[in-house]
Amino acid sequence: MSDPMAMKPDSPLQVGDWHYLPEQDKLVQFDAAGKIVLTADLDNLSQKVVNYFIVHAGKLVTKDELLLDVWGIRDVSDGRVTRVIRVLRVALGDDTREPSYIETIPKRGYRFIAPIKVLAPADDNEQDDFTDDEPTAIRRKNNYLLWLTIGLLLIASASLSWVFWPENTSNETAQTIPLLRYQPVTSLDGLEFYHNVSEDERYLLYSYASPDNENVTVLMLEDLQEHRRHQLTESSYSSFGAAFSPDGKQIAYHRYYPDGRCSIRLVQFDNVNFSTENDTELTPCTDKSPSSRLAWSPDSKYVIYSTIGANKQIVLLMKPVQGGAADQLTTPPPSSFGDYAARFSFRGDKIVFIRGTGNHAQLWLLNLANRELTLLVNAIGTLPGNVGWSADDMYVIYPSSPTVISRVEIATGVSSVVAYTDFGTGEVQTLQNGRLYATVGNFAHTNIKEISNALISSENLNQVVFSSNRNESYAAANPIEGGPTAVVSRRSGLPQVWLFSENGVQRQLTFFEKNERIRSLDFAPNGKDIILQLQNELWLLSDTGELTRVPHSDNQTVTAPAWGSTGEYVYYAESINGRWQIARYNVATKKIDAEPYAFDRELYLESYDGKYSFWRDAVSKKFYVKFQDSDILQEVPISFPDNQLWLKFQIKSSGLYFTYLLDDIYYRLKFYDVQSNKIVDVVENQTLTHSQFSVSADEKRIFVLESVRGDFDIAALTLP
Repeated sequence: MSDPMAMKPDSPLQVGDWHYLPEQDKLVQFDAAGKIVLTADLDNLSQKVVNYFIVHAGKLVTKDELLLDVWGIRDVSDGRVTRVIRVLRVALGDDTREPSYIETIPKRGYRFIAPIKVLAPADDNEQDDFTDDEPTAIRRKNNYLLWLTIGLLLIASASLSWVFWPENTSNETAQTIPLLRYQPVTSLDGLEFYHNVSEDERYLLYSYASPDNENVTVLMLEDLQEHRRHQLTESSYSSFGAAFSPDGKQIAYHRYYPDGRCSIRLVQFDNVNFSTENDTELTPCTDKSPSSRLAWSPDSKYVIYSTIGANKQIVLLMKPVQGGAADQLTTPPPSSFGDYAARFSFRGDKIVFIRGTGNHAQLWLLNLANRELTLLVNAIGTLPGNVGWSADDMYVIYPSSPTVISRVEIATGVSSVVAYTDFGTGEVQTLQNGRLYATVGNFAHTNIKEISNALISSENLNQVVFSSNRNESYAAANPIEGGPTAVVSRRSGLPQVWLFSENGVQRQLTFFEKNERIRSLDFAPNGKDIILQLQNELWLLSDTGELTRVPHSDNQTVTAPAWGSTGEYVYYAESINGRWQIARYNVATKKIDAEPYAFDRELYLESYDGKYSFWRDAVSKKFYVKFQDSDILQEVPISFPDNQLWLKFQIKSSGLYFTYLLDDIYYRLKFYDVQSNKIVDVVENQTLTHSQFSVSADEKRIFVLESVRGDFDIAALTLP
């Protein structure tokens, strides 16, 4: 039996957001001045258990091991362990659904997954080895020690009431920013989203997808004072984006039929009897238009909605409620997939809306007096679902990352952080009284599944792989048979790239220290190097974990990075003044070609055997193939639905694999044969819930993503 007293760290440690002090045998948190502001509320037994976890970090610890090594006994109920684990999670601010400290391994035990660093006094002469070739999210141990020594430790923890934001775009000195906690408003099982609260906070509208009928969303109305709930719409169609008119007399919503037809509807609302009547069509919208968030003008005379326009992009239309033609407010550029989520200012003289670009969002301001458009902010790395206004109309409030609420000043375009929050959100609504309502939670938990390629293999393979009780959101098969698979996983806390070898060896390749958004990763032909897209930046990632930034301009939209056939070059699409072109990066020289590789193309791929190349014309939206030994262009008969925003291709010697959107969230995996010029289904009658996939080197197996529906609720907080 182990000595429990020996199961104690003997050095100062950083444990996730906490610091372990061996002389006090405590977990604490510091402020920027180095003062202890929080001590984990643990009794002696709980502290021994967390010490045991720290000493055995990363390893599976069974309940029997804990009972023997910490309690020193065997023949007791393991309920004692469960109770202590619950205490630890509360004290550390951990979440059982997405844990950052203690991961439960069902029927086996626990694993301590928080990152741990040994802290030691820093050498005064130590130099910061942070270079321009490393992303700002990456910090090595010596960097952290240097920051700690000079007293600039930045803490962002759910257990801390005040934090410092590391960037201040207004060039002012650092300011204290509050951590705000959401108060729950709804708590149904399933998804409550597209919320809208009446200005007096009496009534709430939202779309609801129940676990029993998750493919249909119905419109729900709640009386928040009397706690009454009423289902407004039927389940034979889906209802989205409902909004109260400012006078409280009407409700507008978007009805979407199973066959793709859509309609903007108006409902009369009787707030005395808590009832609705006269559900009539205001205007049809373009078939298969994406679900729309609606907005009323302050005088209740107009409704703004989004629909697919003539150029196959999402545009904003303003429709008079009393009749008349709709006015098109926006014409997005070719580099954007369109505009959505418009919001009137409280005075009604301006509109803010979101423009989606492929990998981030832009917030635009429309002055209704002169129709002047102004770009407010590039919200890099996030695609907000909705935004709001401050009470004085001087700022636009938006979620700038999963747990950060920011604002941009209308007059100057300067952005600043308003608050950190204890839950992530993508949709916000603000009221003039300073209250903010948000959809909080997770839309889905994602697993990676390995399935058989019916075109190549007769094996009946369909299994979850690389799974923890965290989110695995990406898998890239190695182009070399037997090579490791690259996986994006949250098993160590934040999203990181891992390598999984066939012999069972797992290796973490990246060590990002903030929530990086990993948009794509693809192996080079050598099966070692990876091209990685983080938000709007491209990085080369070696098999040793070294990161090298592809030096493109920060104000350019970049997308679709791909390796050339020899691995000598990386190609990617960039938008320059709304015009797409293909750039080429030389891996050896670390330089981009002075001239674009090709104009008016928004995608370019080469087969790794060098037999052919494949691209998409940015103007005609047509696809082409060109064989290496021929000058003839072969048009590819691939087309996509107007509402398919994300395209995913994988090129192989015999043809192209790609995902095709069937409806709002379901895809079909297809294959284009370059020799026969025909398209077939890869797996007959099987649908996917994500566009991402990856085909193995021998093409017999395919990694796909499986969504397990999560839980969304509506919650509120008061802005400072």
